[in-house]
Amino acid sequence: MTKWLAPNPSWPKLNFDGSAQNTWQARGGVIHDHQGTTIAAYASSLKNHNVTQAEGMALLWGLKFTTAIGIRQLEIEGDSKVIMEVDSGRSVVGWKVKSIWRDARMFMANLDCFTVRHIFKEGNATAHSMVVVGRLQDGLRCWRNTDLLPVITKEILEKEKTKS
Repeated sequence: MTKWLAPNPSWPKLNFDGSAQNTWQARGGVIHDHQGTTIAAYASSLKNHNVTQAEGMALLWGLKFTTAIGIRQLEIEGDSKVIMEVDSGRSVVGWKVKSIWRDARMFMANLDCFTVRHIFKEGNATAHSMVVVGRLQDGLRCWRNTDLLPVITKEILEKEKTKS
């Protein structure tokens, strides 16, 4: 998919992203409902991670966050084909990524139902905007009040809602 689509009714959607460039690494994500309304978002900087590890950490934190706010059914989308294929064995990754994925699977096992799907970067713009925000964070920051989200993220969210 190249554009963001709203999830099925009663199934929130987690879009996550991670990045590593030169001396900075960050993760972020957004949780939406079936109307495209943001339920929550998160972002943080990371230390000593490559891009695949950052993507995995973004997924892991998103799963922790959705569990903490009581979500039991979840659509999961990310733009890292490597992360999406770890479980199937189609991606060859190091032990750190396997460990992150194992932890993510523990959180997935606590969900009643879930789907995991790859989305191209063009459809993952809000999660990517949270990664940019994460670069500026000193530690993890979570938003439950969407009025407090960064302006760029709110603008992308509005565009996505009108397209879906």
